[in-house]
Order: sequence, then structure tokens, then C-alpha cells
Amino acid sequence: MSIVSAAGIGMSVIASEHFFSTFLSSSWTVEKFATTPEDKVKIRRYYMMAVAASLITALVLAGILKDKWPIIATLVLCIMYVVTYELAMAGKI
Repeated sequence: MSIVSAAGIGMSVIASEHFFSTFLSSSWTVEKFATTPEDKVKIRRYYMMAVAASLITALVLAGILKDKWPIIATLVLCIMYVVTYELAMAGKI
């Protein structure tokens, strides 16, 4: 793996983490306080906004660096976050 790939992965993952922490509370908070169907709809809306912002950033980075790894890393991280929030809303963490 090249330094360009490593930099693209690092930048895209850090950006994605920031988007999720901007739009959402911790998974612990979601598990404890998102109890109504309306709360869960809002959580899903917010994590989809974070996913969209993350993927747009990853696409831009991939285009600039001419490398696919920012997109792959962002997809993996977004899937991990979405699964975590879904488990939290189901009370399964």
C-alpha cells in the first residue's frame, strides 16, 4: 500500500468519524434514551446524513488521490456505525 492510499484512508476515516459525532450522540446514549419509534426515525435520519457526508468526502478524496481506498474505508466504517446504532436502538449492545 502506498503512502497516498494510507493518507486517503486516514483522512476519510477521520472525516467520517467527525460526521457521525456531529450528527449523533453516543451509542450508549441512543440505547438509553431513544425509546419511541419517533426517536428511532430521527436517529436513522441523522446517521443517513452522516453516511452521505462521509461518502461525499470519500468520493472527493478518491478523485483527488485517484485511489479507491478512501471509499472502501469509509464504507466499512459507515457500516460499522450503522450496525452499532441499530443494535443500540434494539437494546442489544
